[in-house]
Amino acid sequence: MISRTLRTPHEKVSVLLPALHEALCQKGSLSGEQACRLLFKADKIHPEIARRLMEAALEGDRRFLLLEDGSVCLVPPPALPVWNLDQGTFTVVDLETTGGSVADRILEVGAVRVEHNRPTREFSSLLNPGIPIPPFISSMTGIREDMVADAPSFHQIADQFLEFVGDSVLVAHNLPFDRGFLNRALSRSRRLVLANTCLCTVRLGRRLLSDLPDRRLDTVAEHYRIAIEERHRALGDARATALILIRFVGELEERGIRRMDQLETFLADRKESRVGAGPLTGTKRKRRPAQASPPSVES
Repeated sequence: MISRTLRTPHEKVSVLLPALHEALCQKGSLSGEQACRLLFKADKIHPEIARRLMEAALEGDRRFLLLEDGSVCLVPPPALPVWNLDQGTFTVVDLETTGGSVADRILEVGAVRVEHNRPTREFSSLLNPGIPIPPFISSMTGIREDMVADAPSFHQIADQFLEFVGDSVLVAHNLPFDRGFLNRALSRSRRLVLANTCLCTVRLGRRLLSDLPDRRLDTVAEHYRIAIEERHRALGDARATALILIRFVGELEERGIRRMDQLETFLADRKESRVGAGPLTGTKRKRRPAQASPPSVES
């Protein structure tokens, strides 16, 4: 990949628009009047007024496309990078959180940049979650209240994190969990969500290591004889996941899979029992109950 200043793809977020996004995922498009009824609970609205309302509501949000006839649809996803996997730029991310529900918050973020198939840079920070840390989480991670009392909030490190990620491919072990927490935090802090191409190493592990009993981080690391230093700490787990990614790229090359588009085809070949997986992402997981439980069964 050509070296350049990286800018993170992101999308402006409005609190009114998640329902519209979900409806368009299901139906493909909506008329301006239908979209206004959904967003503003307006039973009857003139088409021209509906168009003006939608122009204002969608301004700056790159997820949506307002057509000439006033109807609304989703913008097609960006094309996958065409560079070879071993020449690409990836950011491997891991989070420690106060739990697994949408009410929980990020405790620690760790990230490792992988360029030309080797780790090159790191980013990490403890975060003050603004809510109590459950005893179970402190026991698992070793992160205590006194350790985060003077730590920055996510809001304070958001710009640094976005700069570090840039336009690289975002990678995580159990991607839906980490990306979900990141997008909720970025939505609250910057009214943005990440739009980077993403790759889930759990999903990729299911294809490459189907003989393993599971694709937990410990299981996959043991398979490759990768030692995890500081397990259940964000940077330690991110480092291990980065090394696993590098091993995965090697195995993919042995199978003749060298580009991102070939990888997408490889992942799509398997008919997965759960639906809802986007390009290169992990499959949907059932929502966890709001309790102090391990953030992920495969992380």
